[in-house]
Amino acid sequence: MTIRGKARVWLASTALAALLLGAAPAFAQDDDFTGMMSSLEPELYCVFDVLSQNVDFHGIVDAWVADDPSEQDIDKANAVLVDALDQCANSYGWDEDVQLLGATIGVHGSVVEVVTGDMLLEGLKEEQVQAVFDLFGVMEDKDTITFIAGDWKDDYGFKKKMYRALVLAGVPNEDMALEHAMYLLESSSVTADTIVRWIDLKAADVADATPAPDGGPRKSKSNKRPSSAPRAPKMEIAATGTGWYVAPGGYMVTNAHVVDGCKMVTLKSGAQLEVLDVQVEEDLALLKGVDSVSHLSLRDGRAARLAEDVLIAGYPLGGILSSGINVTVGTVSALLGMGDDDRRFQFTAPVQPGNSGGPVLDTSGNVIGVVVSKLNAMNIQQEVGDIPQNVNFGIALKNVVTFLDANDVPYERKASNAPKDKVDLAELARESTVLLQCYQ
Repeated sequence: MTIRGKARVWLASTALAALLLGAAPAFAQDDDFTGMMSSLEPELYCVFDVLSQNVDFHGIVDAWVADDPSEQDIDKANAVLVDALDQCANSYGWDEDVQLLGATIGVHGSVVEVVTGDMLLEGLKEEQVQAVFDLFGVMEDKDTITFIAGDWKDDYGFKKKMYRALVLAGVPNEDMALEHAMYLLESSSVTADTIVRWIDLKAADVADATPAPDGGPRKSKSNKRPSSAPRAPKMEIAATGTGWYVAPGGYMVTNAHVVDGCKMVTLKSGAQLEVLDVQVEEDLALLKGVDSVSHLSLRDGRAARLAEDVLIAGYPLGGILSSGINVTVGTVSALLGMGDDDRRFQFTAPVQPGNSGGPVLDTSGNVIGVVVSKLNAMNIQQEVGDIPQNVNFGIALKNVVTFLDANDVPYERKASNAPKDKVDLAELARESTVLLQCYQ
């Protein structure tokens, strides 16, 4: 689970929220700071979100925190960071100063994510990990400054003091657990400090936009984006869904209802997408945006077959379950939809809101349909007195093909004659399936 899931808990915790507000610039009342924080969240965490989608995520973090990483590991980590930074800078029009802030949050947020997971895997309970973050509520300002500066590693007296506090808070008196806790405190402190500095710049932007006392314009002292650069939208995420790359050039498929009413559609990184076509009757939409080296192929030959195994990939419940991809497996249970609708087929793999628009893959990794809906179990229970189980629907392959052909999309079709392991199918889906955000 990424920072939009479990690791976001540390940022929302009472102790760290107090650290953020305590360090906030003088202009900010709590409501102002919290409101700006909320509106900026996709931009603040853009670099982290892109990094967390990289298959070598843990290895990248290891290269940043290791005492003596190899040159190869350093080069690889830097290359991934630069790529993530470029994506976010292009999406939001960051200058060099803001890029540094975004990179800092990305790196230290990644450390928090990985180290938190490692501590849980080592057997620590969630309340013990939370106790680490709770230390922010009792730490002195000078302690926080020491963590932000990174000076604690060579200060034996300071480490001894913090180790004692951690043990009293319930962290096991073991070198690895205590060292991990120190890394959590350091990266959390740095992230909070960086967020405050970023919002301070934003507040300066707002102040510069107001008239000076003499009625003339204020002289800018902040690092405003160039006027030609895109600005982060002052809108809220109204809904999320799933899309998948279908062809080179950044072409993506999703449901029409995923983009319905959206003033803007973005990836999780904040990169804006263009809506090329919407077919309401078929419930299909074609998007275009950031290109991907990986895209899914459509099955060449038969459409969905009764009782064949399928894998569903998507981002259910807007990242509440996890901001990483979620995969489920099942079988094709019917070749027609409600009322014998031949534009739909039925499958048993569980889906939730947010899965809409995701691919339905066969055992060879080829797309045989698009997730579109699930049966409303509560309505059916009221009608027949029983709750239906795993009744979900996909858009038939023939309708997807017709839609793509009408838009001249250069998709690929492959024969399904070489079954893959489920783990390989999940990895294929992860590389090609994306979370979509609808702003209104």
